[in-house]
Order: sequence, then structure tokens, then C-alpha cells
Amino acid sequence: MAPFFTKKDDRFAVELGAGERELLVELCRQSRALLETEDPSSDPAVARLFPAAYQDDPLRNLEYETNLGGTPRTGKLEALDTVMRTANATELSEEEFLSWMGVVNDLRLVLGTRIEVTEEATDEDFPVGGPRDAFQVYQFLGWLLQEMLSALGEPDAGGPHESVEGG
Repeated sequence: MAPFFTKKDDRFAVELGAGERELLVELCRQSRALLETEDPSSDPAVARLFPAAYQDDPLRNLEYETNLGGTPRTGKLEALDTVMRTANATELSEEEFLSWMGVVNDLRLVLGTRIEVTEEATDEDFPVGGPRDAFQVYQFLGWLLQEMLSALGEPDAGGPHESVEGG
């Protein structure tokens, strides 16, 4: 099976089927709705996306969050917009590709929190239908993220490379 993502010079080729692209867009829509209606104090899945910087010091954490304002949420919403806008693209810039990676990771975190995935979880831990289907989507997102990480680590196809040692 050919990889879904390959690095070509400063771009990334995308070889996803229509079904995978539609799934990503739908998950992005759901994630956008979640981010627009919930916050870390009202939803554990959102809390997973915005972990406390100072878990042992609530006052210091509140000060930190106040100083940041809406910047983290805005960044996630912009990344979702990028994925939805480029969902049918056959090539992505590095910036777009990194947005995709962040979104896929966030989708995986939200879904994993929702269905209470553990490190030892298998298909058998989820009943046929809803939870099992959600777990399979979770597994797909993990696999997709791994594909993206592999593509990110590929050397450019543009020519010879110098070694770290200066060779």
C-alpha cells in the first residue's frame, strides 16, 4: 500500500480517498462546534486539548490562562479551517501539513477521551456499533498521524543532503 503522504521538495503530496477526506471534514465540523460551545471546565474532551499549565497551582494557572486569552482556541479553530479548506487538495504546503497534523492529533485526543480509550484498549473492549465504530475511527486517526509523522521525517526529494557531521 502506498503512503497517504509523501514529501516532495517543500510540499506534501496527499493520497487520501474521498471517504477519508469526507470523514476528516465531518470530524473537523464536529470539533469546531465543540470548541465554539464548550470550554475546559465544562467538557473533559476540551480539557484534554487545553491541559492546565500549572496543575498544582490553580491561581498561577488562572493567571497564565488569562494572559493567553483566546490564542490557543483561535489557533485550533484556524487549523480546523485550514484542514476543511484543503481537504480535497492533492498537495499541501508545510504550514498546511502541520495544521493537518495538529488537527488529526486533536481529533484523536477528543475521540479517545469521549470513548475512554486506554493504552490497552482493543476492538473487543467496545460493543459492536457506536463505540466500536468510534474506536475504529480513533485507530484510523492514530494511523493517519503516524503516516504524517513518517512523511515529515522523509528527506526532500530534491537532491543530496549534507550529514549533520558536515559531510
